[in-house]
Amino acid sequence: MSDKQTKAQDDRAFLPSLTQLRAFAEVARIDSITRAADELHRSQSAVTQAIQSLESELGVSLFARTSTGSYLTNFGRILHYRAEKCFERIEAVLAEILGGDADNPAQIGSIARRITRAQILALTAVDEYSSFAQAARHVKVSLASLHRAARTLEKQVSRKLFVKTAQGIATSPDGAKLAVGLNLAVRELEWAHEEIQSETGAIRGRLLVGALLLAGSNYVSAGLDRFVVAHPDVTVRLISGPYDQLLSKLRSGSIDFLVGALKNPPPVDDVAELELGSDPYTVGVSRHHPLVGRDKVTLDDLREWEWISPGPGAQRRFVFEGIFGNGPMPRFRVETYSLLTIFILLAESHRIAVLTASEMALNRRLGNQLTSLPFTIDHAPAKMGVTVRKNWEPTKLQQIFLSSLRQS
Repeated sequence: MSDKQTKAQDDRAFLPSLTQLRAFAEVARIDSITRAADELHRSQSAVTQAIQSLESELGVSLFARTSTGSYLTNFGRILHYRAEKCFERIEAVLAEILGGDADNPAQIGSIARRITRAQILALTAVDEYSSFAQAARHVKVSLASLHRAARTLEKQVSRKLFVKTAQGIATSPDGAKLAVGLNLAVRELEWAHEEIQSETGAIRGRLLVGALLLAGSNYVSAGLDRFVVAHPDVTVRLISGPYDQLLSKLRSGSIDFLVGALKNPPPVDDVAELELGSDPYTVGVSRHHPLVGRDKVTLDDLREWEWISPGPGAQRRFVFEGIFGNGPMPRFRVETYSLLTIFILLAESHRIAVLTASEMALNRRLGNQLTSLPFTIDHAPAKMGVTVRKNWEPTKLQQIFLSSLRQS
């Protein structure tokens, strides 16, 4: 699987040849194409061509060429900063999986320099799809090419990266860890591309947004239409799921941030939470529910009816259980994280569920089939916001999107 093949076929916005990128970084380090070529043991024309290829792909000049040397432009500084972070991530994850077998930084650097774009795509695709055949289909290369890239990488790092399972082929623990590190590394290059586009006045790129199945999806949708209308060249990939699944995707770099109710504090120490607002809880029912119209609804009234319960471990489950304290719990036969399912079940029955004020606002936009009962939930409002990786450095595009969420 050649780098040329994978470039056209992968859906990443910007994933250049790492050989080209290292040539660029060396010129940036010593301000000279001639001396960089000597350091890299490559011809001057090869280094020049590598830089020209990057400039052509990005549509900007990365160096100001003078009689005394080649000096980074503002665009070049953006790419150089992210490229260095990309290389640092690759070396860091290699050091982690190799442990005491590679105490020499020079050895880690040597292995890192031999990793190719094709190998990164092969490993991360197999890690995502748990199948060589599925991975090849999504990367759009032959199965033989993908096998070759994956097995060559395995040989270079001297670690078993793939294992057979009952479902097919999966990444081993070392393989999964390496896939996460490499995915985060190449995301740095996408962010470089976005930042360079922003500097030219064009807001382009893609956002990978995780939205929790309950309040998260609603919170995102409130500002999403306004955002995509204002930025037609931006693609937003919205991925919905339960918290644990999305947290794993966040930590691996598969999403940029996770939107929804905050845990406060988060369950792991390598992510951070940014609060954007609060969302009070309410008791939601169909507008035709027998309890609608009463001046006051008691706990005994609520216990008489069947409820829809959030799944175990969800913050809303604690709210639901807290309503009834140590007393008898009402009957429930459905546990779900799906807001759409909750809306449908409430509208078509006399069930009851814990909703939030923003979800009731969404209900009004969708036909206003639900209403809130006059019962106060003695629980602090849900803290809404985004969960991000620690030390996250947002691009301008990501900052604009978060601002749209704050205005929702």
